[in-house]
Amino acid sequence: MTKNEIYFATRKTASAHVHITKGVGKVRINNVPLEMIGQETAREVMLTPLEICGEENRNKINVSVRVSGGGFMGQAYAVSTAISRALIAVSYTHLTLPTSDLV
Repeated sequence: MTKNEIYFATRKTASAHVHITKGVGKVRINNVPLEMIGQETAREVMLTPLEICGEENRNKINVSVRVSGGGFMGQAYAVSTAISRALIAVSYTHLTLPTSDLV
């Protein structure tokens, strides 16, 4: 993860920009820890890509997200999509993602 890349996604009028670095598993949305997000359903949607990639991989990275526009669920889905794209890009070189029979 030597490159400084930002991954982008939109949903309706919400847009999210994700930056992934090596770390200890911290997730911050607009510089606020994910655990402090008030809407539980939105928090679960944002965590879905990280749950799929596995605990051992989640603890190797820090995720920083900037999101704006739209409502809270539109922002949650934009964040989820952006994190998924970032994990796919990073996984080719740095992570060992589990293989699944679902694909």
